[in-house]
Amino acid sequence: MFLDAIRRLYDYQREVNSHILDVAERVTSDEFTAVIIEGQPSIRDTLVHLIDVVQTNVSWWDKSLSGEDTFAREFPVEDFKDISSLKIFWKAADADVSNFIDSLTANEDLERVYVRTTPSGEVRTRLLWEMMLHVLNHGTQHRSEVAVMLTKLGHSPGDMEIL
Repeated sequence: MFLDAIRRLYDYQREVNSHILDVAERVTSDEFTAVIIEGQPSIRDTLVHLIDVVQTNVSWWDKSLSGEDTFAREFPVEDFKDISSLKIFWKAADADVSNFIDSLTANEDLERVYVRTTPSGEVRTRLLWEMMLHVLNHGTQHRSEVAVMLTKLGHSPGDMEIL
């Protein structure tokens, strides 16, 4: 049942991230890269970070990158000039996530242990399910921030709840 819940939550993430990207298409290019709320990054920078975290983590989980190599992976915000480029980035990240989730066949798969050393030398040990929930929660935080910025610009994304 837990694996089914993870699948449902990642399906929701796919839907709501796509929705927020669609709504973000309504802003001007200046609004896309401007600081809308003092102390917060731009809509572009926040969305790049959100997708970066998804892509980086799935690259570790599916072993296409080592845990240590994920710390060196960078997606410079300047590479994303418009929402179309972000949609391509999201589509690729989400496809990798979908393929990884499809490879999970039992609740026990979520108990996999991942170990990596941070650049500062700290060794971190995490269970897959913990990391997967963290990435979902992280996405909720940053989607909410983008939703506030979009709303402030007159483009509320509306209801983004799972139910």
